[in-house]
Amino acid sequence: MRVEIMDELPAEMMEEAWEFYKDCFSDLRILAVNRHLMYRHEFEEVMGDKRIDKHVAMDENGIAGMGTITNNLESVPLISADYFKYHWPELYEQRRLFYCLFAGSALGNRGQGVFVALQRAMYAPIEAVDGKVFFDICGFNEERNQLPRMIAMILSRASSAGRAQPTRLDAQSFWMYEFPKDDMPFRRAERRGLPNRLSGDQPERRSAKV
Repeated sequence: MRVEIMDELPAEMMEEAWEFYKDCFSDLRILAVNRHLMYRHEFEEVMGDKRIDKHVAMDENGIAGMGTITNNLESVPLISADYFKYHWPELYEQRRLFYCLFAGSALGNRGQGVFVALQRAMYAPIEAVDGKVFFDICGFNEERNQLPRMIAMILSRASSAGRAQPTRLDAQSFWMYEFPKDDMPFRRAERRGLPNRLSGDQPERRSAKV
């Protein structure tokens, strides 16, 4: 397995990359209220945007992992570049702030070690400029998969400092308001996790998703 860094994904890889992306992150369609998956045209725009680096893990069967990261925060329409410019003006001006749009590895045995390799490769340019990196992690991946902790462990091993300190910057919650009748329960149980028909014995998945 090798990790290739590309500023633009070749056209002949687009279909395979799209299928990998959908397979890796499709669960988020029903696990997160906010839309986390890009539409096809959005995905192709990101793959063709030279401001965003593509880290592609390849094995003998093709794409085994993929991650995208940028220090050009204006290239990511779903985050507020002004937020970062206000809080870290010097680092922002020096392009030392990095944002990870997504990173994921293949399901099952094929993906073993791939997510770690991706994170290490993606961290290298951050360490080179003594920068900071930001992720957007949905509540399910934070609570059930402990992604902030797992990413901190991986980056700690990759860093020459031997430590990566995670800090929550922001959070957004979605609330539903109902109007129960007198014979209905006052509070409905929270709807979290995969429906029973989709849970089963799912292969282990490693992914961080915007």
